[in-house]
Amino acid sequence: MTPTPEQPERRSALTRQPILHSADPYAVLGLDRRATPAEIKRAYFELVRQYSPETNPEAFKQIRAAYEKLNSAENKTETDLFLFQPPSQLGARKRRRKLDLDFYPQDILWLLQNHGDLCRANFDEDFRPIEVNRK
Repeated sequence: MTPTPEQPERRSALTRQPILHSADPYAVLGLDRRATPAEIKRAYFELVRQYSPETNPEAFKQIRAAYEKLNSAENKTETDLFLFQPPSQLGARKRRRKLDLDFYPQDILWLLQNHGDLCRANFDEDFRPIEVNRK
């Protein structure tokens, strides 16, 4: 069907062939990174018609996941940021140093001498005379 001058040619939202097993949602939907929300929606529905959930459930899951990453302005911005600069990979976890839980009697003796009553000889200040209240 050839478009008439009154009827503009309806072009497909897909600008390139979709790559369904890509980590890039734009590649999955076959879109350019500058795609508008209307183009994203149109590409999603074209691919859903092409890869229906009944006949191609795995492809549909990929398409749906890509659309979820691009369907709102917030999700699209977050996706664009991570595509621009991916998050750093988690490296091997460094092990914490083990605590030294060994028991040393000289350390306990030192603590008691310096912070306790072990070396004190005069305990008079701890005692006071008993006061008897008679009425």
